[in-house]
Amino acid sequence: MVNTIPPANPIPVAPSPAEVLARLFPTPAPPPSVLAPARLPNAGPGPTAALLKTLKDNHERSHVFFNYYSFHNHAAHHLLAIWALGASGPLITAAYEDTHLDHMRDAFQAPDHVVISDDNFHDYLGDENYYNAYLDYYHKVVLAPGATISSTLEKYIFSSEYNINDSLASGKQQPEMLNRFVEILIHPLIHTGYGAEFGLPGMLAEGLAQASVHPARATVLVSRLLFPGNPDSQYRPKSHVHALTILSQMLLDSRFWTRSLEKHEFEAMLVSHGELINSYAEMWTCEINSQEDFSRHLEELVWASTLMYGVSSWDGESKEYRADFFTMHIVTSCLFLPSLCAHLSYRSQSLLLRAHFLASITWWLVRGRPALPLRKFFAAPLAPLPSPAHFKYATTLPGALPQPSTCALLGGDSPHAVTPNVWYPILQSTIIHPNEHLCKCQRALAHFAALYGHREAGFMSEALSSSPAISCPDTPLLPGGLELAEGECKALEAPEWEFLDGSIFLRVAWLTGAALGWVREGEPNTGAWDYQEFERVALERDELEAKAKA
Repeated sequence: MVNTIPPANPIPVAPSPAEVLARLFPTPAPPPSVLAPARLPNAGPGPTAALLKTLKDNHERSHVFFNYYSFHNHAAHHLLAIWALGASGPLITAAYEDTHLDHMRDAFQAPDHVVISDDNFHDYLGDENYYNAYLDYYHKVVLAPGATISSTLEKYIFSSEYNINDSLASGKQQPEMLNRFVEILIHPLIHTGYGAEFGLPGMLAEGLAQASVHPARATVLVSRLLFPGNPDSQYRPKSHVHALTILSQMLLDSRFWTRSLEKHEFEAMLVSHGELINSYAEMWTCEINSQEDFSRHLEELVWASTLMYGVSSWDGESKEYRADFFTMHIVTSCLFLPSLCAHLSYRSQSLLLRAHFLASITWWLVRGRPALPLRKFFAAPLAPLPSPAHFKYATTLPGALPQPSTCALLGGDSPHAVTPNVWYPILQSTIIHPNEHLCKCQRALAHFAALYGHREAGFMSEALSSSPAISCPDTPLLPGGLELAEGECKALEAPEWEFLDGSIFLRVAWLTGAALGWVREGEPNTGAWDYQEFERVALERDELEAKAKA
């Protein structure tokens, strides 16, 4: 009989950095919801390999902000958007190397090599110097055995413990994580939304770390509205009030202004008008108890978001399209609500959609709550039909166009034969455009067109007929906030909803593409998002600093 020594228990071997990155950035998963955007086919495995290589490099190399003015690193957003639109591997690599790498801030360790734990989680919230410390913390969260997107989001974004925690030790700042989630133009929601849509734990960790270092000031309304709770509020109707009914009433409220606010006025607005804004936000009776409820409320947000950006940016067919940079983020963030909510309880879905609506109307107000001239907006010819000569942007593409054979359907001279699907050239020009926001905006609008483009004129009037009438809340303005000159506040006309139809998504996408430049067709990149002045100053300052270093 041979004596054998039982093998010793193997010593666990820590995974290598490459193995950790592979777990954080696996091959993208299918969309988690039928309401999430579909993907266009890529040319074999090359594009996915290029995508994962660039995502991993960005994850290791760069900070969440690319400068010192809280401008976000959009590299991952850009890469995932064009990959989903069918970009080739070389295009994905070029998008990363040529558009982003030249101005990224390098990642760096937290001061004093602080390690974030459950015990000190609250101590460094809102401080961008601790981004990588929070990122390391969330690596452990998302890669823990049994961790899911659902369990992670429910705990760190929607639980009372991580928002307004009544048992928090004295002196600790409240986490207010849902508040931070929609801060600074809703970027953490967008970033985390990519993680939820594509099943990428690394994007989830980055998005949560980004939320953790965002401030909890500009949208402090979120915590005041959603977490202390006031179910018996006098402004919360018993039956469902449509989101567009609320926009109509806000246009009629003469306590709001008709110009874009400056940066310092933004925070002052939240002092004087914060409770008034919340009174409008709580009118939206978004209580989700079924998939049908979610689908209905999502559609309301999509129409409201597209109107607040797309139509509010339009001043007439002969004027420049303003392509408002701020309200554009309302549209791009709305795209990720189905993917996020596919992982959430009904309670958390309600909280997320209400927070999004509140953040959206706040930014619309910041930008002057422009009117919604629907009759004139929908009177313009729809591409590819040619437009009159006085139009600022032609509704036909520039440059040399295909010459269809006479045997083509409709014949060779029809604009519908030359451009049989207007979305194809829009998206083709989008994929190669160097502006990282354009692809996100056009992808969102194309998806919304797929969902709701069939809606005929008059449908919204019918939908709104069942929405209870509301009036301007009598919530008083508070002193010490935004002070406006006489004549800056006035009531505007309510929209003529009977003219709204599903062509809005194509119309807005066409105007956005034309304003930014049809680069595939030979036009230059205009970069013509309508920035607020303080954003321009920060950009110019960065350029000067870069030149000085060079």
